Amino acid sequence: MAVKLIDMQEKGQENSHKTILKATGLFGFSQVLKILIGVVGSKFIAVFLGPVGVGVAGLLNNTIGIITAVSGFGINISGVRQVSIAYSQQDDQKFAEGLLVLKRWSLAVGLFGVFLTIVFSKILSQWTFGTSEHYIWFIILSVNFIFSSQATNKMAILQGTRSMKAIAISSVVFSILLTLISIPIYYFFRMDGIIPVILLTAVLNFLVNWYYSRKITTQKISLSLSETFDKGKDLIKLGFLLSINVIFGQICNYIIKLYFQLKANDQEVLGLYVVSSVLLISYVGMIFSAMGADFYPRLTSVKDDNKKMRELVNDQIEIAMLLITPCILVFYFLAPIIIRVLYTKEFLPVIFILKAALLAIIIKAIVWPLAYMILAKGKNNLYFKQELLGDFMNVSLTILLYHLWGLLGIGLAMVINYTLYGFYVLNIVQKKFEFTIRKETLSIIMKSLAMGILACVAVFLLEYPYAYIPLGVLTCISIVFSYRELDKRIGILSYYLKFKEKFKR
Repeated sequence: MAVKLIDMQEKGQENSHKTILKATGLFGFSQVLKILIGVVGSKFIAVFLGPVGVGVAGLLNNTIGIITAVSGFGINISGVRQVSIAYSQQDDQKFAEGLLVLKRWSLAVGLFGVFLTIVFSKILSQWTFGTSEHYIWFIILSVNFIFSSQATNKMAILQGTRSMKAIAISSVVFSILLTLISIPIYYFFRMDGIIPVILLTAVLNFLVNWYYSRKITTQKISLSLSETFDKGKDLIKLGFLLSINVIFGQICNYIIKLYFQLKANDQEVLGLYVVSSVLLISYVGMIFSAMGADFYPRLTSVKDDNKKMRELVNDQIEIAMLLITPCILVFYFLAPIIIRVLYTKEFLPVIFILKAALLAIIIKAIVWPLAYMILAKGKNNLYFKQELLGDFMNVSLTILLYHLWGLLGIGLAMVINYTLYGFYVLNIVQKKFEFTIRKETLSIIMKSLAMGILACVAVFLLEYPYAYIPLGVLTCISIVFSYRELDKRIGILSYYLKFKEKFKR
């Protein structure tokens, strides 16, 4: 019986690894396509706008992000949780109610965003550009919140119902359409095209999400406004704290960008910081996006079982480390080439930020699944405190270490931030949810971190092209290590044979 139980546990872990990798593979493939499409757009935008223009666009998007956080009540996250729970209960009535409540509240927060932007347009212009002359920009951009709130509503439905294929395809279609539209706008209007592109981004996002979610239908029900409010209390209660977290996060990013814009000796530092964020979030961070689309709904569905959550989180950490570490080392190796291809040689100083910031992403791969445990459990106050701590450390460490060591300090700030934040979150989940890291998971963590640290040390001690040799060796070792460990868990050869068989047919 003991042997059979162990076999069943191992099979369950294998199925969990396969599920995680399958979802990650699906979304990863779509993210790669998005990147390939985005390479074209980023290249043209960098040429047409330059570092200063990219910085201005980053400030505007950050301002919109703050307003979205203030007016959105965290519905983008709490909505996914609500839909996921209702969907897992297989109750058509509750599912229909949940979607209707989410739809109405999404419309309400969108209109609230319009109201706030128009009322505070002059103040927003003054804060962002040091003058109130550009207030009309924010009045025009207020329309953005109607479309973005509805796009969030549709995406929450897709994620909550785990419509993985639809999400993956929609993200690629959106990227193609946005690139085709934004390039000619920036070509003809240069910096004057920033406002139209931001608006069109929200409109396209809504249209694409609506198209791919339209097949998810529910039975017709009737709910009064008072019933909508009552049934949406949990959605808004959780979302409110999440929105405060997002507000603080956006404000911190806003403060950092304003510091670079107004206090730094060279205003191009802002553009370099924005580009580093894009590289780390949009490109390197694509794996987190791919995993998060499936991981959060799955984790929410087992939120009442600490043992299942523990196993799922350990599995997720393993897959995250095995996928992200070789990607980070490849990025270390190709950093100068990637920046030249995606942008221009003017952006090469971004490498100084990436020297340490890339190591921070490996650390994030450990911390990221742990933080989701608190969110899935619905522990609002705990999640609020941990995110507040992370935001505070982000802004204080970034400004302090930039002041001390320039661009290198920005990357170092990320490493210190994620490390301290990680220990804090680990302590919480160990005490509150009986979480422990498996022996095999810990082994992967230590080996992956060791390779990441060696790569970081290499680029600090050696300049390119001298760093290519040690980075090349480390990259090869990491790829071989990840392949062997993944093969133990899912049997990569079996996947290859299945693919080969399908190809023959």
